[in-house]
Amino acid sequence: MTGKIKSLSSGNATGFISGENGLNAYFESRAMMEYDISALAVGQVVTFDLENGGRPKAVNVCVQKSHRPSQVEIKRQESIRLRYMGFEQRVTVRAYKFEQISPGEQTRTFFVTTDLALFKKYRVGIQEGPALCLHLLTEELDAADLAGKSLIECSLSDREMLAYLASRPVPGARNHARRPPRPATATTH
Repeated sequence: MTGKIKSLSSGNATGFISGENGLNAYFESRAMMEYDISALAVGQVVTFDLENGGRPKAVNVCVQKSHRPSQVEIKRQESIRLRYMGFEQRVTVRAYKFEQISPGEQTRTFFVTTDLALFKKYRVGIQEGPALCLHLLTEELDAADLAGKSLIECSLSDREMLAYLASRPVPGARNHARRPPRPATATTH
């Protein structure tokens, strides 16, 4: 379902969404994708699902980005072009390697390290490691550029794993139609 943020409470990401069908639904910060909370504003277009229950409650709230990126976003995307280059492993620590490619500049190499026990602890698939590390590295590079510092290495920690888990959709929020069971077939021997 699509709607717009009707109201927001200050300090936390809770409020009401006015659906395109006129229905008003309450939402909480845990219903938001973690990376969308910072983009939340009154009037912002969002998609969402409704939770079954008495009062309308929105879940899986996702901010709809405008199709036209701002000049700041364009400049950031041009300056930070990261490419995943694989990983190195030492016992239980994995170092994901990335290269930053900027036109007319020397290629820079970055490493994002993590203890593999984090993946097991939070039940996150190891194949999700490069994407998690890329997200963290992008944030760290943005922060380093703003502070005028250079970044060489950062680490994936419990904080990033928890933020990632919080950004996942609420399980079971969507109703999926099930196929009827197949009729049993008679077998002859």
